[in-house]
Amino acid sequence: MKQLKEKMDSITLISEDNHKIELDSKSAQKSKVLKQKLLESISPKTKKSPVVQLKDIKYDILKKVVEYLNYYKNKIPKVIPKPAPTENLSAFLDDWDYEYITKIDLDSTFDLMNAASDLQIQSLLDLASIKIASILKNRGIEDIRTMFDGECDLSEKELKEYAELQNL
Repeated sequence: MKQLKEKMDSITLISEDNHKIELDSKSAQKSKVLKQKLLESISPKTKKSPVVQLKDIKYDILKKVVEYLNYYKNKIPKVIPKPAPTENLSAFLDDWDYEYITKIDLDSTFDLMNAASDLQIQSLLDLASIKIASILKNRGIEDIRTMFDGECDLSEKELKEYAELQNL
């Protein structure tokens, strides 16, 4: 790791919509993908910071990822219990994690989850996933369909069978 720090101070991330963000190498190492890019760029001939094009991550989401990585540069995120003990995220998340994730709307949370998966940032993936799980927990299928503008793909017969099972 020390070798990484000595050779590389930062990494340039380019979002899907072609915005650039500089991220220091220590923060970038929280992502397995970015850490690997930093390691690949170390050679006696390499003097400039690596540039990583992120084809599937929009700038607004990339900013949230960078905010998370910067915050945890010198810290280890608290392990999130699975399954969540309650729908109340503030009951088991650190204050910073709670504030961070609850300020993000549902659609962006899904995008953040995908970005965390793509960049292999397990703690951020867990945080985004637990938020979605807490929203969906104890909701009926109709509530979830309404939330996601989904249509029912069951036939009338299947709907009747489902209703009968619910009444048992």
